[in-house]
Formats: sequence, C-alpha cells, structure tokens
Amino acid sequence: MKDIKFEDNIIKRNKIPILIYTPEWIQLFSNFQSRGLRKTVEGLEALLAKEKACEAEQKELEKRKKILMNKILYISKEINEDNNTEAIPKMEAAQKELLHINERLPILLEELETLPALINEQNTAVLKETIKRAYDLIKEHKDDAEQCQKEINVIRQRLGELIKTKVEMEESVNKLYSFVHGMIGADEMEKLDYSYLKNNGSK
Repeated sequence: MKDIKFEDNIIKRNKIPILIYTPEWIQLFSNFQSRGLRKTVEGLEALLAKEKACEAEQKELEKRKKILMNKILYISKEINEDNNTEAIPKMEAAQKELLHINERLPILLEELETLPALINEQNTAVLKETIKRAYDLIKEHKDDAEQCQKEINVIRQRLGELIKTKVEMEESVNKLYSFVHGMIGADEMEKLDYSYLKNNGSK
C-alpha cells in the first residue's frame, strides 16, 4: 500500500488519543500487527517510557532539592553560629549534590518540553501503519467471507437436493404402504412390518 498522507496536526485536530492505550486499538490490532506497525508501536512505547522516567526523575530531584536546601541551611547555621568546622565536609557534599541537581533539572525540563511533540509525531506514524494494517485485514476478511459464502452456497444447494430426495423417498414410502395396505389389510400388514422392518426402526 502506498504511503498515507494526512493534513498537518490530524492527531490534535481529531483529538486522537495515544492509540496503543485505547481499548478498541488493543482489541483490533494488538495481536494482528504487521512488521511496520510493530516497529512504530515500539518507537511510541520507548518515547512514552522516556517521558514517564523523566517525570519521575524530575519529581524525585525536586523533592531531593528541597531536602538539600534545608540541610544546607541547617549546616550553615552550625558552621557560622556554632563554629562547627566538622560540618564543612557535609556542607560541601550537599552543595555538590545540589549543583548536580540544578544542572540536571533544566535538561529534564527541556526533554519534557520536546517529548510531547515527538510522541504526537510517533502516534501519527502508528496511526498511518494502523490504517495500512486495517485495510490489509479488511481485504483478508472480505476474501475469507467471500470464500465462506461460496461454501455456504454449495452446502445450501446440497441441502436443497437432500431435502428434495428425502421428500421423494417419504412419498414413495407412503405410496408403497398404501398399496400393500390395500392388498392385504391392516392386520396382515402389521405382522409383515414386524418381520421386515423391526430392525430398521421404521413403521
């Protein structure tokens, strides 16, 4: 199938959610992915995992930053007011860690700002591959349905022939019974039925 082209920003404009999280997509495609669809899904999963990891790291660093700032204030008081020189290494370690956090947080924030656009772009790629796969499956299922219909037609024709044969046989049985009944009567016929038909499950 040729490449699918959408108008710009179709995901946002049509309010299309993250496809791999939607129940309908999971039901229809999670077990019927083409190679191209699987590749785009893996790319989307990687971006979503990265976003989640960045958010978790940001939250943890901000929490740690508050702890360090309180710690530095406390140690600073010990050094300045209590002349506790033994607290200086602790101060230096806390300041070093805080510096690292202050350097890391802007990088995380920048990533978190750029990731939504990348996720949107990758979700669009998943949408394109999903549509391609949908049309492949539609064709396959239509072909299967047509084949089933052909088999149904054959079975229906055979069933009609069998019903016709059954009706003809039943009519023949009734005519034969009527003939024999007219010749010998009911009593004699009952005896003959027992002798000739008792093992056949018939009259």
